[in-house]
Amino acid sequence: MNSARGALYTHHIEIYTTSLVIAGAYDLVIYRRVSDAINGEQRRYITLRDATIAPLGHTHTTQRLPDLLCDRSEAVLVATLSESAPPPDYPLEEQRREVVPLTAMFFTTAFVVRGRYYVRPGLTLAEALERNTEDFLPLRSVQIFPIAGGAPILRDFAALAHSRIVALYQVAEPPTPAPPTPPEPAEPALAPEEGLRVGD
Repeated sequence: MNSARGALYTHHIEIYTTSLVIAGAYDLVIYRRVSDAINGEQRRYITLRDATIAPLGHTHTTQRLPDLLCDRSEAVLVATLSESAPPPDYPLEEQRREVVPLTAMFFTTAFVVRGRYYVRPGLTLAEALERNTEDFLPLRSVQIFPIAGGAPILRDFAALAHSRIVALYQVAEPPTPAPPTPPEPAEPALAPEEGLRVGD
């Protein structure tokens, strides 16, 4: 939702590094989606307010801070907790262009990440990644598995640092089941008076 601080747009995000989980409010003066904002960030440090920071897997030691700077180059994943609503005239790019989803597993030194990556029709996953010029890949329906152990983390959206990918493979989607064949209509039963009489 829009921030109460003037005309700001506020996203609430989590930043995962190889050893830390950082969360907070990410304010933008001009509306951009999280993936666009992170990829377009010109400053080294991402500024968060009402922030928390904790060692990965040790949330009981979380520290709360009014303001926090996070080195963008250290981010492995940037996940969305809640996203500001766009202005009414904001064009949704994914609705204008033709893309298809590919599900993939991405391995980093700290996490295994499963998510949906959208590519142009006819491109393989490898071809799409070779052509990618952004620092972070936008993923949907994300599952984050910490390599050090712990429960998987589920997020609707996360941006994965391209430079942190060590290995990856495309996940084969199960075939779409064919719709069941409708049963053939049963022959209508004859009323007793319509049946043949004995001797006819």
